Amino acid sequence: MGDLIADANSLHEMLKADSNAVIVGHDWGGFATWGAAAHAPERWSKIVVADVPPVRFYERKAADPIQIHKNSHFYFIQMSVADQLIPVNDFAYFDWLWMHWSGIVPGFDSAPDRQAGKDALRAPENLRSGLSLYRQNFPAATFGTDRWKMGTLLAELPTQPTLYLHGSEDPVVDHAILGDIISALPAGSDGVLLQDVGHFPFLEKPHEVNQRILRFLET
Repeated sequence: MGDLIADANSLHEMLKADSNAVIVGHDWGGFATWGAAAHAPERWSKIVVADVPPVRFYERKAADPIQIHKNSHFYFIQMSVADQLIPVNDFAYFDWLWMHWSGIVPGFDSAPDRQAGKDALRAPENLRSGLSLYRQNFPAATFGTDRWKMGTLLAELPTQPTLYLHGSEDPVVDHAILGDIISALPAGSDGVLLQDVGHFPFLEKPHEVNQRILRFLET
């Protein structure tokens, strides 16, 4: 995670951006966005994060059996056998996991995106790299303890106005938690639960997501 945060801030440097820059991130990119904004606040004027709340809010549902089941990939991926099982039957696990986290948006077809994802992971070294994101950042020995390095890196909230987007069918955040997230963020921040959307808002409702981001940046 430290490398991902550094990459985001280094990209700002290489592009010769200024303090008006905006950073937008989803999932792993969302974690990197929380960290980049907090560790180099002078680089970013506003931030947008989707479907990964600040890590301090994850514990609110950590003991919920439904959430434990929903997060089963965190635990499965830690096992070496995952390298052999995930590619079986043309990455059937990948298909299941995607659908497990999808919403109920009428007409949304995830097949092209799932196919692109599977094709990107077919080379064993690519799959190993993808799984290493989980193994390095959620190590079994320290995940959930005060020695969890990623938790330390992402402990601080951004000081910039933030837009937080979350799908209503992604159970990590509900209305009560969303309200607490917005309250914890600086003035000018906002958030929304996107109805019927799962974990992939930029694909499931791209027009609504883009419009919300544009309105946030205009204020």
